[in-house]
Amino acid sequence: MYINNYALNLTTEESVNIETDFGKAKLTKIKIGSLKLKSGNIIATDPILLYDDQPFHVKVKPGEYNVYVYVADFENDEKRTALSKIELSTEKPVKWVMALYEGESSNNLKNDEFLGFDVENGICAYMDESIMEELDMLFEDDLGEYEDLISSSIKFSKRTFNHKDIPYGKKGCNIIAFSAGWKDGTFPSYFGYDKNNKPCCLVTDFMVLE
Repeated sequence: MYINNYALNLTTEESVNIETDFGKAKLTKIKIGSLKLKSGNIIATDPILLYDDQPFHVKVKPGEYNVYVYVADFENDEKRTALSKIELSTEKPVKWVMALYEGESSNNLKNDEFLGFDVENGICAYMDESIMEELDMLFEDDLGEYEDLISSSIKFSKRTFNHKDIPYGKKGCNIIAFSAGWKDGTFPSYFGYDKNNKPCCLVTDFMVLE
């Protein structure tokens, strides 16, 4: 199973200088919003593609949780989202477990294999399962309006980082959307567990720090 512990453990830092396969960079933690979870079921997805509409199998306590991104600022002034994190508690992670959907297993994965969600539009989003349930019921015209809302919220540039906290849904939830890594790909997420074996964060790795 692929797991980049070096990258995941950087989510305990505020700012750090790093070296990557793509050159030297400064990694900076940025708060981008507070995710409102009414059900406690977390969905990570490309908010336009919407193929990955299942929540992760680990359910958390309903509430509001800070969301952070870790932006790599390279020497050529290019900025990329390397990691994103939902902070479930203030405890530090001591182990990482791949975030899976119900019925999935990581037992037979090879060292370079992982399970994750697909991004095709350069945008990642976190949302509560209740929002996805509402999106699944939209008619074509309403879905088009939703897609326009997301697309207009995130503008792409190699030298800037973009994000948006978008209120959405009938239950007072929101969508935390942001530009993702190298814009497209399949990206794994991992739950960090604290010393008491409780989930303290969820981190998505955009494969920038390989």
